Amino acid sequence: MTVRDQLLALQWTQLKHDEAYHKDVVILPLAQRIKHMALHNAKYTAHLFEVAETGDEARLIKTLTDAFIISLASANTLNQDLGGELGEAAVAATSLPALGADLTVELARSDADPLWLVRAFARQNGQLAKACESWDHLESVPFRDLMRSCNVAILKAVLVEASARELDLAEAYRARIREVETRSIFDGHYREGAGGEA
Repeated sequence: MTVRDQLLALQWTQLKHDEAYHKDVVILPLAQRIKHMALHNAKYTAHLFEVAETGDEARLIKTLTDAFIISLASANTLNQDLGGELGEAAVAATSLPALGADLTVELARSDADPLWLVRAFARQNGQLAKACESWDHLESVPFRDLMRSCNVAILKAVLVEASARELDLAEAYRARIREVETRSIFDGHYREGAGGEA
């Protein structure tokens, strides 16, 4: 399976998860849904600033994982094939960590710069917020294209940092959404319907 295929499979898993466990968000109109994702990213920007100040590795791993989840959910909201938009790199890479390593030079990540991730993340989320605002004002801005490019840029930053931290995002993703799912009083029923254990 190529990384492109893996990303699409993860998007499908995220779609099914959101439909079952986040109906409150899934039923929102598209504009409100993508604003909800931008707010998640704003929260993660603050977390990344805190991590840069404190060096809290556990907080960084959780934030990277959550940001990856929101990239998948944002892509689904935008009908965006993340692997397709990453192009040949997503076909050639052997894994998500390998793709992140391949993107390191493009994003100019450096261990000597503890704020590179904060800057990359904040810059793209600021542009995403601008696209959301433009949509509200019906400005003459290609807001959908801008939203999609911001989402890919955020994903790339997450992939690069996860790779540098030797974090397997696919594994972290599965553990994190399962953690979220267990909070639902209907988790057993959802899993029964999916062939899982009650």
